[in-house]
Amino acid sequence: MGMPEIPSGKNRPSMEETGIDLLESIALEEMAIAHLVNAEAENVQAFVGKHLNYPTDPTNNEIITFNVSISRLMETLMFKELFLLRKLETITQLRTQQNDGE
Repeated sequence: MGMPEIPSGKNRPSMEETGIDLLESIALEEMAIAHLVNAEAENVQAFVGKHLNYPTDPTNNEIITFNVSISRLMETLMFKELFLLRKLETITQLRTQQNDGE
């Protein structure tokens, strides 16, 4: 079974334009993830303190809760990165198929 073909129309983007749009969306999502990671790093620095002295004097339970929170966010971001990798692989595969068909 071949790839379905989208009928051409006046306002339809080309396959190349669509690929560029998808790559731009990946880049924007990567930037958003980078900002989230940076914000979390700042949270960790604030929690731990400049001199690793835990300025808020947290309990062991608060430290564990904080670590779990950071771990969950990083795991979520890891899954998002995997999804973006799959998206990039799909774009590459479609581009390869398009070049082979020409």
